[in-house]
Amino acid sequence: MNDSLPDHFADRVRQTARRYRMDLSRPLVLVSGGPDSVALLRVLLDLGGDPAVLHVDHGLRGEESRADAEFVRGLCTELGVRCEVRRLQLRGGSGIEERARRERYRLAREVAAELGMRTIATGHTADDVAETVLLNVSRGAGLRGLGGIPPIAGRVVRPLIGCRRSEVLAYLERLGQPYRTDSTNLLPEYARNRVRLEVMPVLEELYPGAAANIARMAALVREDLEALEKISGSLLEVRGEEVLLVREEIEAAHPALRRHAVRMAYARLRPGSLPPEARAVEDVLSLSRWGGPTKTLDLPGGIVAASRPGGDVALYRRPVPDEREEALRPGIVSFCGWTLEVREDSGFNVEDAARPEVAYLDASLGPYRLRMAREGDVIEPLGLGGSKKVMRAMMDRKVPRDRRRRTPVVVDERGEVAWIFLGELGEEFKVGRRTRKALRLEVKGSPWR
Repeated sequence: MNDSLPDHFADRVRQTARRYRMDLSRPLVLVSGGPDSVALLRVLLDLGGDPAVLHVDHGLRGEESRADAEFVRGLCTELGVRCEVRRLQLRGGSGIEERARRERYRLAREVAAELGMRTIATGHTADDVAETVLLNVSRGAGLRGLGGIPPIAGRVVRPLIGCRRSEVLAYLERLGQPYRTDSTNLLPEYARNRVRLEVMPVLEELYPGAAANIARMAALVREDLEALEKISGSLLEVRGEEVLLVREEIEAAHPALRRHAVRMAYARLRPGSLPPEARAVEDVLSLSRWGGPTKTLDLPGGIVAASRPGGDVALYRRPVPDEREEALRPGIVSFCGWTLEVREDSGFNVEDAARPEVAYLDASLGPYRLRMAREGDVIEPLGLGGSKKVMRAMMDRKVPRDRRRRTPVVVDERGEVAWIFLGELGEEFKVGRRTRKALRLEVKGSPWR
C-alpha cells in the first residue's frame, strides 16, 4: 500500500473544505460506526480539527444496534474525542428511513447547540451522491433532484462528498482502522440498497467511473441551479412572515423562472424539505391570475399560498389557532408575530391618532388585553353611529380574508373590542374631555410587513 495514501485522502478532503468554505474546526460528527463516518472522524483529526461525536441508536436492529454504540464509544475513548450517544424510539413501517433521518438531524441540531459546535459533519461520499441522483431521476425529479446531495446545507457539511467509497476503504485499511457493517445495507427491500448493489455495478461495468461522473454532473447541476435561483430570487419579496411572489415580476419572467420562484418561496419557509410537486407549483402560479376575493391553497408541510389584491401571491406557514390573551401593559409587547409599543400619555395628538398604526384609548376604561379577532366580535367604530362585526370591518378595509383571523384586537375586561390593529377604534374607548390619562398604542411590526 502506498504510504502517502492517508495524506492524499486528507488532501482531497482539505480541498473540498476549501472549495465549499466548510468550517471543520469544531464539528459535531455523526458517526454510525460504518466506514464512511469512521473515516470522516479520523480524517478530521488528521486535519487538526477538534470534533465531538454523536452516535444515534435508532433501536431498530436489537443487539447489533447496541454493539454499534459500544464500538463508537470505544473508538472515541481511544481517540480522545467526546462522544454523545442518543437513542430514538422508532417504530417500523413505511417511510422509516426518512423518519429516522429527520430525527437524527433533529438530535444533531440539539446536541450541536448544547456543545457549542459550529457545524454538523456527515460522511456522505460521491457514491452517495450518484445513488441519490439515480433515485431522484426515477421519481421524476427536477434540477434540485439532479443536484443530488449538496456539500453544505445550513450548518450541515459533507467533507467526503468529493471522495469515492473505494478511497474511504483504502484509507481505513492503510490506518488499520476497523469499522462496523450494517446488515440492513444488504437487504433488497430498500431502494437505495438495490441501486448500490445491483444498478451501480452494472453502470460501472458499462461506463467505468460512472459514479464519479454522475457526482460530477450533479455538482455542475447545482451550480446551474444556484445561478437560476439567484435570478428567481428577484421575483420574491419577504414581508414579515410571508414570502410574496410579485405579480409584475412573475408575469414578465420566463416560465421556468416562475416555477423556480415558487419552489424558492416554499424552501424559505420549509428549508430542507422536498419541494412541492409540479401540479402544486402550477396551482400556486394560477393564484396570480385569480382576480377574485382571497383564495387559499394548502401545500405540504403546513404551508399556505394565498392570493392578494393586485395579483401578488403570499406563502406563509399555516398559523396554529391561538386562543391566548395577554394583558396590555406599558412597554414593548410581542404577540403572535406582532410588535406593539404601549405607553401612557397625558395628551392627545390628532395628527398622530389619524395614523392607522396608532390608537389612543381612555386608560381608565381598562385594563385592556390582547387577543386574536374572532367570529362574532363586534365593534362600534368611531363616528359610525352603530355597531359592525369586526370581520366585516376588516373586509370593508380590503384586509385579505386569510389575514383577518391573524389580526389582533384590544379588548376590555368584558371582552368588548376597543381597537382592531391597523384599523377601527371603538367609540366607547376614545379619548374625550373627561379623559385624564390616555394609553397610546402603536404597531411597530406585523407578520406581513
